[in-house]
Amino acid sequence: METQDQAERFSGILLMFGSAAAFSTIGLFTRLTSLPLPDVVFIRGLFGAVAIWVVARVFTQQRVTDPVNFRWPALAVAALFTIGMTSLVAAYRVGSVVNVSVVYATVPIMVGIIQVLVLRRRMPSAVFWLCSAGVVVGVAIMSGAGLTGGDVLGMSLALLMTLCVAGVILVSRHNRDTPMLAASGLACLLSSAITAPFVADWTFPPGEFVICALFGIVTLGLGRVFLVLGSSRVPSRDAALIDVLDAPLTPVWTWVFLGLVPSLYGVLGGLVVIAAVLVGVRYNEEETT
Repeated sequence: METQDQAERFSGILLMFGSAAAFSTIGLFTRLTSLPLPDVVFIRGLFGAVAIWVVARVFTQQRVTDPVNFRWPALAVAALFTIGMTSLVAAYRVGSVVNVSVVYATVPIMVGIIQVLVLRRRMPSAVFWLCSAGVVVGVAIMSGAGLTGGDVLGMSLALLMTLCVAGVILVSRHNRDTPMLAASGLACLLSSAITAPFVADWTFPPGEFVICALFGIVTLGLGRVFLVLGSSRVPSRDAALIDVLDAPLTPVWTWVFLGLVPSLYGVLGGLVVIAAVLVGVRYNEEETT
């Protein structure tokens, strides 16, 4: 039994690493497209939904119309994804990327606070809090002198996204018997429906359309699928820590594809984040559920 649990946890950790890698490309795709925000969210949501539903059908035999997809945990994940996906893309557009990244790095802390204050779980270990703080410090170092004040809207949207991701991780973990993939696809479709009235011109340039389609397939079709599957197999605190690895991975993609060399602060801060995550996953106490 212990071996089976260890194998499940290991596979969950790999899935969470995959989620962080896929989600870290959001900065690259945001830079690659110049379409208005509603256009980006609309196209991204459509292709994200299709990608997720294909994965759900091929690998889990789930159908979108299955009654189990309409239980409250699945609907809650769908709602959280819808709000979170839209708010983060908007945060990157209207706010400082640095400020948004630092706020989002507090995901592990949010998970710990919610578990203690709302779910009445036992207090996380000192290692967890130290590693969570290390993640935030590492992301702050990555920003160099880029942190700014007055970015109220951008940081508020980033905080909303952070709370949504924490909610997805906790709901997925504590409702492992409820399929979540089809609900995630529904969330993508809802984000497209919400932004459709604001699309000004439906004649999308082919190149921009392809970029936004890949945006949805990679960050939603892969990233969110890995997040849902991975967070149901590992303790929520581990999932939250690993999820923040997208911060040090983001500049890697822009370096490889756009030639934007990371700064010394970016490299040092990224190493701090990676070290904090690895220590946290290695020494974090196991959850009982």
